[in-house]
Amino acid sequence: MRNKLRFVFPLLFSIGGIGYTVYSLHLLTSAMPPFDWIYFIPGYLYNDVLFVMSVSLPFLSVEYFLIGIPFAAIYILGARIGKIGTHDLVVMKIGSKFGSMKLVKRSVAPALFAVSSSGYIIGLLEDYIFGTPPSIPPAVHFLYPLLLTLMGALILMPVALGLFMPTWFLNDAGIVTTLQREELEARKCPETKGVGDWYSDIIGGYSLLSFPLAMFHAHFLKPYILNPDPIPLTPFNIFISMLWTVGIPMLIMAFIIPVVIFHEFMRKRTIKTIQRIAYRLGAYHAELPKIKRVSAES
Repeated sequence: MRNKLRFVFPLLFSIGGIGYTVYSLHLLTSAMPPFDWIYFIPGYLYNDVLFVMSVSLPFLSVEYFLIGIPFAAIYILGARIGKIGTHDLVVMKIGSKFGSMKLVKRSVAPALFAVSSSGYIIGLLEDYIFGTPPSIPPAVHFLYPLLLTLMGALILMPVALGLFMPTWFLNDAGIVTTLQREELEARKCPETKGVGDWYSDIIGGYSLLSFPLAMFHAHFLKPYILNPDPIPLTPFNIFISMLWTVGIPMLIMAFIIPVVIFHEFMRKRTIKTIQRIAYRLGAYHAELPKIKRVSAES
């Protein structure tokens, strides 16, 4: 029973976030003139928005099976090749506790990646897929960049999960690299690193660096300074831009959390598959190392 209670907060967070996203997008789109935003989807802007959101979760469920395990195998092979000669590939027995906050935190990195990269997607596809409104009322002019960021992040979310989902598989399966004995004898400190953590640190590092830059450009520099018809630099407009800069990643997290929860129910099956792949690539089994306090040398 206690194990199931850990899903309550993430589910409430997800339901509330998705509901607020639908409500916010309704307010944003109803305040703007009707226009065809995505050319190949019938209807106006709100129809396009509903279509993107309605296909997101089903698509992510399919992606879980098509991409998760194959990409995890590629990640293991990459770590094996990249650290050959200095590290061993190990399947380590790890703990099993994973509370509600850890479930929510697992969605943070892919959400930041999707949000920080959304501007590139909108910019590249703007002339081919996305239409532009004929005019935007001055009262809601500052909301349009926020709409673009949110929708771009939803569109890019499958790409973000395609990169981060395999790291969940690897971490839960206990796939690590550890320094070889010969390297330890060469005056090097012991090093044990999860293969999933190794990749998520690389991709997550990009997200943490690019997120503030992308948000500053999309929500402050572009609308208030670079825009040919700049938005008035009022305290209210700045507050809304700051609020959405923080809030948009949380809304994207709400769409990712159901996939995180789904993985928890599928975890036992995927762990066995990932561990078999690691063994075939030369991994060996190891117990979790124990570190205990000893007296300092004189």
